[in-house]
Amino acid sequence: MLKSSKKVAVISDIHGNAIALSEVISDIKNNSVDSIICLGDVATLGPAPKETLKMIQELNCPCIVGNHEEALLAPEKAAEYSIKGEMLANTIHWCLEQLEAADISFLKNFIPSISIPLSDEKRMICYHGSPKSTIDSIVSTTPDQMLDNFIDFDTFTNVAIGGHTHFQMLRTYKDTLIVNTGSVGCAFRNPSFIPPSPSFLPVAEYVIIEYNGKNISLEFKSIEYDIKKFVSMIHHSSIPLKPWWLNEFKRLGY
Repeated sequence: MLKSSKKVAVISDIHGNAIALSEVISDIKNNSVDSIICLGDVATLGPAPKETLKMIQELNCPCIVGNHEEALLAPEKAAEYSIKGEMLANTIHWCLEQLEAADISFLKNFIPSISIPLSDEKRMICYHGSPKSTIDSIVSTTPDQMLDNFIDFDTFTNVAIGGHTHFQMLRTYKDTLIVNTGSVGCAFRNPSFIPPSPSFLPVAEYVIIEYNGKNISLEFKSIEYDIKKFVSMIHHSSIPLKPWWLNEFKRLGY
């Protein structure tokens, strides 16, 4: 039998934002969780890829591979992993230049998905985009038929949780809670692939799931961090994505 009550913190899409991740880790500790799961996209897009990877490695938690990990391991195929355009492609190569062989070895250990038992008869499926692909996007308007293609809704799947869209979501389908954690390091005002173009939110997002064998509860977290320090890091960085970041900071008044 499983422990009567457990808490799991699920984080995703840190994207090289070590300042946001540090704040999230502190918040997780304050919430006395039993375990942590990372859904991928850890190092790219932000100014601190190596520091962020180190922090994730120190958590010693299961790590799911995201499309950005796939691109880091095969940068010549970045466009196939929905990383398109010269600025994003250059940012992938910049990120690789900041990492060492040990960092790449760590990334190679990320897994496609994981099934977590919530009780003797319930489970949670964790993935990045969907259990089938890192680049699938599940949102509130995804047609039911597409959901059936993305997820195996058997009688034991009570929670299906992913990231990728940078936008928090809760949806119920076939008695399954479909959850998106949002993004720790690069939260958006709207899902990443839905117009208008992504707009940065200066908060760090994640989800805490608590279960006791019969009941499952969710807490969507959206916490503040030292955004001015993050802005300063971008200003002093040579990251190719810098123009996008600075434009978003300007829009927000930083």
